[in-house]
Amino acid sequence: MLSDINNTPHGKSSFNEDLQVKNVITNGHKLKNFGHGNYQLTKKDISYIVYGACFLGSGGGGPLGLALLFMDKMINDTDIMTYVNPDNLEANKSIAFVAGLGAPDRIFDGFGQTVSLNAFMEMDDYLTQSEQKPISYLIPVEMGAMNTLIPFIISARKGIAVINGDPCGRAAPEMGMNLFNTNKLAINPVILTSDSDDSGHYQKIIVQAKGADDAEIHARRFAKSNNSTAGMACYPMRGADLNCSMSNQNHTKFIQWTVGLAWNLGQNMLKSRTYNGFLEFLHNLPVTSCTLFEGAINNKEEREIGGFNVGKITVSNGDETIFIYYKNESLLAWNVTRNCYIAMGPDSINFLARKDAQPFSNTDINSDPEKNPKHIPLGTEIGIIGLCAFEKLQNTMLIDLFLANIQEILTAFPEDQIPIPDRYISLLDLMPHFNKQECSLDGITTAGE
Repeated sequence: MLSDINNTPHGKSSFNEDLQVKNVITNGHKLKNFGHGNYQLTKKDISYIVYGACFLGSGGGGPLGLALLFMDKMINDTDIMTYVNPDNLEANKSIAFVAGLGAPDRIFDGFGQTVSLNAFMEMDDYLTQSEQKPISYLIPVEMGAMNTLIPFIISARKGIAVINGDPCGRAAPEMGMNLFNTNKLAINPVILTSDSDDSGHYQKIIVQAKGADDAEIHARRFAKSNNSTAGMACYPMRGADLNCSMSNQNHTKFIQWTVGLAWNLGQNMLKSRTYNGFLEFLHNLPVTSCTLFEGAINNKEEREIGGFNVGKITVSNGDETIFIYYKNESLLAWNVTRNCYIAMGPDSINFLARKDAQPFSNTDINSDPEKNPKHIPLGTEIGIIGLCAFEKLQNTMLIDLFLANIQEILTAFPEDQIPIPDRYISLLDLMPHFNKQECSLDGITTAGE
């Protein structure tokens, strides 16, 4: 939900004591002017976006360390990238959704570097051969270090403008968990590509998917046979389909201004490198947030279920302990000491290192320091920051998908005996309970029973 951050203390206390929520007009603060100028971005600007998108990714969207390695390899210091705001999309120009997917370990080993660019070129060729206009705009698949970076790599190579927005507003574990899907936008064709070999050749398939879930099944199957990586291009459309000045309906199809939000967050992180300074800066941006917990990462445990890594991160401060449950992305935060929920998806659960305000993903935690320059070791002191989901994400279809994923994760950790939520409890509803000794929430979770 878009509103100012709460006026929260940043002391030792696990939770905020005096929570004040100040509402602002939805989308009242349009982060549309940022970067080098004239809608142009330099490599430094892209680094700001990568850091900010990592924070917004709720622990997912690709590891920060990998995104920075990709950025250094694929974008030159002299490259200029461009972006376009949602109100300025030209009606007849083509848009596409291009992403990369794969196992981080394989990507750290050097695989997957050309998959997304290959998918872009194949979609561009497909549209041209179908007597449609070539691609002029790309839109990030979600907010996250890697998946927000990918369109800008293509922008650097091909001069394509990146739209200031995305259909998720965060990162999500399944392709169907986005506004393109809930608005029933046409996904086909779905084009999947592999890495280029030494001679420049690559594998590709063109799929007419039955929907987002079917497209994801095809993508994972394709990736499995291609070094666990794949590029994907889909959701071809025209500027008129997303231009927010042409139709109020277009506002519902994606979250506007999120790339500008990421740029602003990342710039503050990299320039100030102070934890409390970042939280104060966040206060002035159009998001409702809350410092959920502060402590040290004690443990990270992963299990595999249905082809996904699900896991649990334990954070403690000597007084209380928190479990963060994730399926690639963090979806549920549980206070072990108080026996209650403190946040759940679609609200975001974001990490920030206290020593330097560095964001990080679940994959960055306890990773291989020889491969990952942003490795986060166990014992790191962190803040866990909750962000209320954009109102568009709080619809029945997406909430049901988030709840189903939370149930899947908790089923993988039966020994924890965490009650499976039967409805979404927003961060705004949970915040007033943070300073109480008991966390009874309409009988859903209780302490001291």
